[in-house]
Amino acid sequence: MGNPSYAIAQELEFTKDPATPVTVTDIETLEKQAYSGNVQSQLRLGAMYRDGTAVSRNTQRAFYWLSQAAKNGHVLAQLRVAKMFQEGVGVEQNHRSAFEWFSRSAQSGQVDALTQVGKMLRHGIGTPTNLVRAFEVFLVAAKKGQTEAQNNVADMLWEGLGTSQNKAQALRWYEMSANRGNIDAKNTLGIFYLQGENMAKNTERGLELIIQAASEAHPAAFHNLGLIYELGLGVPANNVYAYLWFAVADENGHENAARFKEGVAFSMSANAIKKAQGLVAVCRAKAYKKCISF
Repeated sequence: MGNPSYAIAQELEFTKDPATPVTVTDIETLEKQAYSGNVQSQLRLGAMYRDGTAVSRNTQRAFYWLSQAAKNGHVLAQLRVAKMFQEGVGVEQNHRSAFEWFSRSAQSGQVDALTQVGKMLRHGIGTPTNLVRAFEVFLVAAKKGQTEAQNNVADMLWEGLGTSQNKAQALRWYEMSANRGNIDAKNTLGIFYLQGENMAKNTERGLELIIQAASEAHPAAFHNLGLIYELGLGVPANNVYAYLWFAVADENGHENAARFKEGVAFSMSANAIKKAQGLVAVCRAKAYKKCISF
């Protein structure tokens, strides 16, 4: 996403010298420097309180010091403060404030901040919905290589949201995002390949992409695998595997999976259901990632 070396260098400002013991005197010195406006000390204290490094973990203190650095114009601190407002960590959840801080960070071209601004504009979170502006912001981040933004650009081009519908361009963005590892794009593109949606049908490639997304615990990909095994799309129909993937999708929050699991169970024996439930337990024990070999 964006310039990896820049992102890594910026992140190190929050965590540098983790192996060096920090004494009480060091903390007192850091706080004195931070109160005097030293941004690096503010960042260091924010990280220490956030992670509980050499001090008791205190998300409120972490928020305080990171917000001081953010107010002093530090781009990544602005991003962190925005996320803390978004998630309600160390501060009361406030989507409007999150949008404001994401917007400040995005002004410098920070790709993750741009992507968050795009998402909030698209869905009307913390700000009025503005699909045209959302697409514009996503496109800036997408061109910088942010994979989630690329997937959003593809979605909006596919549906004609905030821009003219262009499925050919959408497919190019889905491919770009999927090739860079985005699991939402892999799942969507996998379905398109299976169905031959505006492209040549390629069952092998479609299955490969959906399996990759499922291996990273993507709920919709789990559900799609259930459908694939129930209907025998590119694989032999297998209700045990269909039940497995519908159950795993259900456990990961897919809203329709429980109904599909119950549906396939009607045509299964008690032993087959027991076998499928054993496979579900294997997946659960592996945190649902890469839990079954294909």
